[in-house]
Amino acid sequence: MTDIVDYLIVGQGLAGSILAETIAERNKTFMLVDNGSLKNSSRVAGGLYNPITGRKMVKTWLCDHIFDKIENFYPAFDQKYNIKSFISIPLYFPFDSQEKQTDWIAASADEKYNSYVKGFVKEGLYNEFIDGTFGGMEVHRSGYLDIPVFLDAFKAQNGKNIIEEEFDFNAIEHKDGYIKYKDTKAKHIIFAEGNKVENNPYFTALDFRPVKGELLLIKFEKARFQHIVNRNGFILPIDDQGTCKLGATYERVEEMESPTPKGKRQLLEKVEPLVNDKFEILEHWSGIRPATFDRRPFIGTHEKYKNIHIFNGLGAKGVSLGPYFSELLLDSIENGKELPYEVRLNRLSKQQRIEQNSK
Repeated sequence: MTDIVDYLIVGQGLAGSILAETIAERNKTFMLVDNGSLKNSSRVAGGLYNPITGRKMVKTWLCDHIFDKIENFYPAFDQKYNIKSFISIPLYFPFDSQEKQTDWIAASADEKYNSYVKGFVKEGLYNEFIDGTFGGMEVHRSGYLDIPVFLDAFKAQNGKNIIEEEFDFNAIEHKDGYIKYKDTKAKHIIFAEGNKVENNPYFTALDFRPVKGELLLIKFEKARFQHIVNRNGFILPIDDQGTCKLGATYERVEEMESPTPKGKRQLLEKVEPLVNDKFEILEHWSGIRPATFDRRPFIGTHEKYKNIHIFNGLGAKGVSLGPYFSELLLDSIENGKELPYEVRLNRLSKQQRIEQNSK
């Protein structure tokens, strides 16, 4: 029988690994349970972090809080593990209309954008390949996390703390002051199992709505980008030979497991009108994002079992939100600090409110 660890984490995807690293930073102990499968959304995600998002190009949720955190967390991780997973690269929004140009020049004058917007590029960038009629906007403090490199480095150095198996809920025993899972005793258990949450009997009431995302790996013939190009999707350069990730779709569908012709077509419709260059398709990926009804994470503690917690639903923004909310969850568990309402487990979707009011 092993000694009692502070935390047992279920899932070694991006969320679980960030959480485990944060726990280690606090000089706490952990064990992880993960089945070792490479087929999870973390491994096929673009891994982008970007302070300006969406069709309306607004500051991402909690931007001013999370960006200081990620710009410390990931470089420290890379230094500790002697890898290069956190890649800083500026972002370029090419405008497709005079209206978009006017709106954004006006919006960017607001001082709240000072830390993120480099400026308006009147003549545009990459004009040989991208129409520069309406110019564009450059954004800094953006880039991507090479998630497979990050996960592999964590696993390589923490293998002794990882139990490679499918988690068995029937093996949980509730003891006085701790939880026993097979041969492991833990003060707390945190579920960070991504889309597998649908099989979790402790959090069946949470309104998860998994979303399928597809990406392409392409290689341009001539175009070489030094920016992430973002317009109705992203083109992410990953080397200086024209190789880029192209993404991403965001669709609630029944066929969740594999890449589809429809997804491929949607991705090509993003790049073909935007970039005037030939390219070849190298790979086509798909993954399932653990999204929620309001696209906000579910983070917190079980209503009945005070040593059972969840860290899930980070969706497409796991790279940005993970380090910040892992700190908040641990502060909640260890110090009793309240979590923001937006991520609490007891918030209700519109349908849940209707059902509750009808009783």
